[in-house]
Amino acid sequence: MFHYSKAILQVGGRIIANYLVYFKRWAKHIEKYPREKRFNRVRNLCRAISRALSVDINVFGLENLPLDKNFCIVSNHMSAFDPLPFMINYEKPLTFVGKKELMDAPLLPKVMTVLEAEYLDRDDLRQSLKVMLRVEDDLKNNQKSWMIFPEGTRIHDQMLPVGEFHHGTFRPATKAGVPIIPAAIYGSFRVLKAKPQFKKYPVSISFLKPLMPKDYAHMHTSDIALKVHDDIQREITYHLRPLDHKIMSEAKDKKYRFNMIV
Repeated sequence: MFHYSKAILQVGGRIIANYLVYFKRWAKHIEKYPREKRFNRVRNLCRAISRALSVDINVFGLENLPLDKNFCIVSNHMSAFDPLPFMINYEKPLTFVGKKELMDAPLLPKVMTVLEAEYLDRDDLRQSLKVMLRVEDDLKNNQKSWMIFPEGTRIHDQMLPVGEFHHGTFRPATKAGVPIIPAAIYGSFRVLKAKPQFKKYPVSISFLKPLMPKDYAHMHTSDIALKVHDDIQREITYHLRPLDHKIMSEAKDKKYRFNMIV
């Protein structure tokens, strides 16, 4: 519990202050406040939370993010902490499609509103289609970039392969004709554990080569989903997981339990 107590002491007051002074007020009339200003406020808070939780983020492939156009990031999903490293390491407005259960989390709904995020009800097909259409329209209008976790749920066991990608989550990007950026994340599963046991928590993210509109023009969304899934799985298997094992082994006196040849 010391891990969390220390983090709360460091940033708890800042979180509450931002919520009361900015997020609660901004969420009522987001159109009155510049998108960049809102995004940067959330981004700086994410950075402070990450530091307080002793997270050490390793980033690869930033050169694969287009600077002159918006895009859609798709990533595997291991933890509720996953969005923070992406927010921290991209300087332009970025928002998310999240599950509707996030609406019941304390403080978070106002932050999601400030980011102009969308909530997806996985049990309501009609609602899900409406959300995807809104994301598509936003991408077409070049408003901001989006991030989606196409597994639809978190894969908690770090040794399991990446879950199946729902191909419908790729439709907004393909209909809008924007680049699809595959992204792999590994290590985030440790950050919010009930019994943290490390001084540092390495989290690695890797932005892979973009899938441009000309690349997927004649592909079905199911084929795109399979290709992106396999690219992310390959990056985790041959790069991020071995790197994580190396970092964790060097950080501990005794042999790290997942230090294996992959």
